[in-house]
Amino acid sequence: MPKSENRKLGLTPIDSGSIVDKIIDRIVKAISSGQFPIGEKLPSEFILMEELNVGRNSLREAMKILSALGVVTIKRGDGTYVCDHIAPTIFNPIIYSIMFQARSDDHMVEFRRLMDETVLRTAMKKASDADLAALEKHIKKIRQTYESGDKAKAAYLDFQYHVMIADLCDNPYISNIVNGIYEVFSLSIEDTITTDELFDNAERFHMDILNCLKNKDESAIEAVIAESVSFWYQNESQE
Repeated sequence: MPKSENRKLGLTPIDSGSIVDKIIDRIVKAISSGQFPIGEKLPSEFILMEELNVGRNSLREAMKILSALGVVTIKRGDGTYVCDHIAPTIFNPIIYSIMFQARSDDHMVEFRRLMDETVLRTAMKKASDADLAALEKHIKKIRQTYESGDKAKAAYLDFQYHVMIADLCDNPYISNIVNGIYEVFSLSIEDTITTDELFDNAERFHMDILNCLKNKDESAIEAVIAESVSFWYQNESQE
């Protein structure tokens, strides 16, 4: 083990309670104090687990949330780095609370439905034919990836589909918020495509959204989103 891996970081071990948000609190404080400099690589997963006295799953969930908030960047095969610029959402208690309530409850379902309706309605006014063709191509790519057996990548492409629609709004605030929120939702997307039947349903909802955009049918938005969110909620609640 490298010498740097043997050093003590001085982080306070995590006790019982809400483990994930305590990990996030410790990491953010360490960044703010300069212990983990901007742009530099964080200590290894093993060192952080040992120093904070937490499990791998809790640490990884915390890092995914920090990544969604724009605090760290996770580079596969390399490590986790402190972002050069910390996103302002980390200081927004509303967005912060949304990240911690990614698991479905009635309030989260209502929030997601209203958010998706607003995004779809706004995208509908701005989407070009080229944009719609790109979305259709992306749906086919999700199918090809799923049929290849790579469900994890298919789930990631599913997440990207929703981000692409948000980007059609041509509004950086909408894009950033949806990207952050859906990155947390993406943790459970793979659970909604575990069987061919579930995948077919997910694909159908993607096509329904696309057709809604193509037809510029505002009257269909509420029903299309309600079905899509209901599908997500039912699979979330069964976990």
